[in-house]
Amino acid sequence: MCHRAPPDYSLNTYMGIHLGIEKLEAVILNSKFELMHNAVVRYDVDLPEYKTQKGVNPGVDLDQFEVNPVMYIKALHILFNCLVSQGADLYKVAAIAGAAHHHGAIYWSLAGFRALCGLTALTSLHEQLTEKCFTLRSLYWVNDDCIHTQCRAIEKAVGGARKLKKITGSHAFAGLTGPEIRNVHVTYPDEYQRTVRISLISSFLASLLTGTMASIDHSDGSLMNLLGIHEKEWSKVLLEACAPELASRLMPPIATNRLQGRINKYYVTRWKFRSDCMIVAATNSNSSLLASIKDQENVIILSLSQHDMIILPTKECSVEEEGQTMCHPTIPNAYMNFFRFPNGGLVRERICQEVANGNWTQFDEMLADTPIGNEGNIAIHFDEMELTPKAQGTLRWDSAISELATEALTGRQRFEPRFEARAVIEAQMMHHCGIIVGTGFIIDSNTRIIAIGEHSSNSSILQIAADVFNAPVYRYEMPADPRLMGAAYRARYAFYEYREVNCNCCKCKIRHGSQPQLSYSEFIQNSPDYLKLATEPAPNCDKIYAPLKDRYAQMLRQLAASKPIHEARFEGDPNVLRQL
Repeated sequence: MCHRAPPDYSLNTYMGIHLGIEKLEAVILNSKFELMHNAVVRYDVDLPEYKTQKGVNPGVDLDQFEVNPVMYIKALHILFNCLVSQGADLYKVAAIAGAAHHHGAIYWSLAGFRALCGLTALTSLHEQLTEKCFTLRSLYWVNDDCIHTQCRAIEKAVGGARKLKKITGSHAFAGLTGPEIRNVHVTYPDEYQRTVRISLISSFLASLLTGTMASIDHSDGSLMNLLGIHEKEWSKVLLEACAPELASRLMPPIATNRLQGRINKYYVTRWKFRSDCMIVAATNSNSSLLASIKDQENVIILSLSQHDMIILPTKECSVEEEGQTMCHPTIPNAYMNFFRFPNGGLVRERICQEVANGNWTQFDEMLADTPIGNEGNIAIHFDEMELTPKAQGTLRWDSAISELATEALTGRQRFEPRFEARAVIEAQMMHHCGIIVGTGFIIDSNTRIIAIGEHSSNSSILQIAADVFNAPVYRYEMPADPRLMGAAYRARYAFYEYREVNCNCCKCKIRHGSQPQLSYSEFIQNSPDYLKLATEPAPNCDKIYAPLKDRYAQMLRQLAASKPIHEARFEGDPNVLRQL
């Protein structure tokens, strides 16, 4: 039996960092998950010398963007200075976990590799890790056409698009790192040849904190078209199809709950961090968002932003479904399905501008002035190419149109403004709901919708979501971004997992062996309850929307069939039309 006094961890704090496209943020929580400090660095405002717009610079090609990695490094320096200026005692930070966006990659030169491993507190971080440390700026493309050839080559290497989806959980498209790396190899062969290591933005953040090349975690690695989602190892076939000697440029993938190491002595000397501060594997933004949710059973996460998004936690890896399947960040051997809808907030804003001159109060009044079901008026607005299914254009049907009539091909030209307002919201929610149900997800009395994003503050939109899904909608009322909180929660659990429940004394190991270690979900049940009920479905709404959903599916098939579908696909599958 160990006779040492039990250590007191109550004064420890835990940091979460989110490296976003437009800003770098950090929160510090105490041992009770309560917010102590919050800091933010906005690239456009706080780092004007990099001349970014919304955090990026335009690239040399259309639909290409780039970022100077040194900007992120300098932002980290400013971030820690900001926390110290607030009075944060960084010595109390026992663990740090990070999250980051998934756009682009970091291409390290040999000089950068050496500089990272030899950091000194005599000069600032960004004065040591300069542009010569990277062979390229971080590049990414937002259009399939830009890397169409690379996507098709990767698919061909494994026997087609469906086989690629089965191996990696995703089809090949712009936004995944594998096709981007292949495009870099083809377009910038000399720069690729001089690259000794490639990091995702998340592992880049962890690398800066440890002063070593950090591994890519399983969850973020799922978004590369390179990781075998079942084996959780890099696919040799895909590595070879992507670029020569790529295996030597990637660190072995690790579980998202693993430690990357301890914080580098640079930060200990510079900002008085404790030398044993744990650095947890960093992951992508959406996985970090999921980590902030306490109860994930029968939950639909609905993000209402410029491009809508749905996240579905799942215990099984059903890679035949639409969307993307990723490794779950906090539950071993579990997964998360991810769906992206290009025609989301931007379409809502356009319709609001057309019918209400951009006045959302007036727009909400129109929604309130129309009945559930909109008297049978349905409007599909796909300003951009929709992903599932592949379709683009506008189609309006009122209750008088028969799906067999010739006029069903063109639909109506316009509805009254109040019907136009409700039609766009109802159609979007029916589309989202149809995609989810098409994957086999069962919406029942226990289903909860968690709404996030800029349009989640609109109660009228949330009411329509509740009615269409026939499920209650909740809002997050966290004191900081859920992606930040999720990172801080993971840091808190890592300290519990690797320090609190472990004692090197053999007798203590035997004693603690009889007490099962709490899972991540069990452990964060002690965190504050930030989930608040926003609205519940209206009575009998399911009876109203059931026939409208069938009619919407008919319209969707009509629109998809009437528009030429580009050969390149994001994540579409003709079978989704039958699922709807």
